[in-house]
Amino acid sequence: MYTQYQINKAKSMDLLDYIRQRGYSLIQSSASEYRLKEHDSLVISNNKWMWFSQDIGGDILDFVTKYEGKGFKEAMEILLEEKGQEKVKEYDSNAVSEKVKNISELPEKAENYRRLFAYLNKTRKIDVSIIQDMINDGKLYQEKKYNNCVFLGKNNDGEVKYCLKIGTNSYKKYKGEIEGSNKAYGVELCSFSESNKVYIYESIIDAMSHATIIKNQGGNYKEHSRISLGCVGYVKLEQFLEDNPKVKIIVSCLDNDKAGIMMTKKINEKYSEKGYIVKRILPIKKDFNDDLVELNSRKSLKDLKSDICSYKSKNENMLTERKNNLYESKSR
Repeated sequence: MYTQYQINKAKSMDLLDYIRQRGYSLIQSSASEYRLKEHDSLVISNNKWMWFSQDIGGDILDFVTKYEGKGFKEAMEILLEEKGQEKVKEYDSNAVSEKVKNISELPEKAENYRRLFAYLNKTRKIDVSIIQDMINDGKLYQEKKYNNCVFLGKNNDGEVKYCLKIGTNSYKKYKGEIEGSNKAYGVELCSFSESNKVYIYESIIDAMSHATIIKNQGGNYKEHSRISLGCVGYVKLEQFLEDNPKVKIIVSCLDNDKAGIMMTKKINEKYSEKGYIVKRILPIKKDFNDDLVELNSRKSLKDLKSDICSYKSKNENMLTERKNNLYESKSR
C-alpha cells in the first residue's frame, strides 16, 4: 500500500521526460504544448495530458495507467524508481513559468505580401477581399525573413497576445506559435460584439475558407463572430464567451474527423448545461479548406450539392446549423 505522500510524489514527475524516455514521437505544436505523433489529438501541456478523441486525460500517473494500461502498483514502481528503470525527473513548474512570457518581439514585416497572397489565394483558394480585410484589421502580415504568414490574436485592449506563423511553401509545411503566445487570445476572423452567435473553427485557415464559401454563395460572413480555437480545446472559447456575454449560440465548425466530432460532442454537453445553444456545421471533407479547394476544382456546384445531400442522409445525429443549406449561403 502506498501513502498519499508517495502518490503525490509519483504525480510530480515530469510527464514529457517520461514520454521521451519511453521513445514516443512528439510534435511541438506551441511553446508549451506537445502532441503525440501517433495520436495528434493527445495534447501534453503544463505536465498534464488530454486525449480529446478518447475523452481521457490527467497527470503522469493517469498516463501510465490509462494510456499505457499498466496497473496502479506497476505504475507507482516505475515512477518511484522501484523497477530499476531510467530515473524520471521531477517537474519544475517555476522553470516553465519563467520560460513562457508575454510576446516581446514580433517577426519583422516584409516589404510586400506577394508570397502571402499566392499561398492563401492561389493554393488555399481563400477570397482576396477576406485576406485583405485581415491585413487591414492588423491580424495578418507576411514575415520578412522566412515569408511566413503571421496571424495575430489580440485582447480587448488591442494588445497582441498570440502569434501564429504558417509557412507559404506548399512543399514544406510549417506551422508554429511564437513563444509566449496565449491560446486564450487566438486569432479571430471577425468579432461582432452585438451578435449572439459565434462560429468556432480548429484553424484560422478553416474560418477564412468557410467565409469564402459563404461569400461566394451571396451570404454575409461578417454578421456573426468567427474564431479559431487553434486546436481542439476550450481555452479560446472560454475567454471569448467571457469577453462577449451576449453570445448565446455556439456553432461548431470543427473538423470532420474523430477528434473534431468528439470535441463537438463535449462542447455540446459542457455548454448546454450552462444555457448555451450548440449547433453544428459539418464539412463534407475533413475541413472547410478541403471543401473550398474541392469546390474550386469543380465546374459547377451541382456535384458539391449532391455530395452534401448524400452526406447528410448518412449522418442522422449531425447537429446542423441549417437543414437545407450546409454552408449558410443566405444571411439571417
